[in-house]
Amino acid sequence: MKRKTITIREDQDEWIEDHHLNLSSFIREQLDELIEERE
Repeated sequence: MKRKTITIREDQDEWIEDHHLNLSSFIREQLDELIEERE
């Protein structure tokens, strides 16, 4: 896997922490969905 750096707003960071979201997994899943839609 490759590592990438992203920038998020402070309120997004707080929400992610409050909801115990794994941001890496979330982004991978969303990207997979977009890739499938566009194929």
